[in-house]
Amino acid sequence: MVKAVSFKNWCIENITPQSWPRIVLKSIPEIREKGFDSNGLQDPPEDLMIPEDVMAILNKWLHELYDIKVEEEMLI
Repeated sequence: MVKAVSFKNWCIENITPQSWPRIVLKSIPEIREKGFDSNGLQDPPEDLMIPEDVMAILNKWLHELYDIKVEEEMLI
C-alpha cells in the first residue's frame, strides 16, 4: 500500500498538474467496484492509503494516458 498523496504528488511533479485528476476520473468506475471512494482521491488526506488492487487500476490509467508506470518503491 502507498499513500495516495505520494502518488498524486509524483504525478504532478513528473507529468503535469492535471495528470492526477485525469487518472482519477478515468478510474472511477473501476475503483468504485472495489469499494474505494474516488472523492477522497482528488484531494487525498495525508493518511489515505491506496490498496494494491486500486493502485493497479490507477497505474493502468497512468500507463494508458501517459505511457508511464510507477512502482510503489518510487512513491515512498
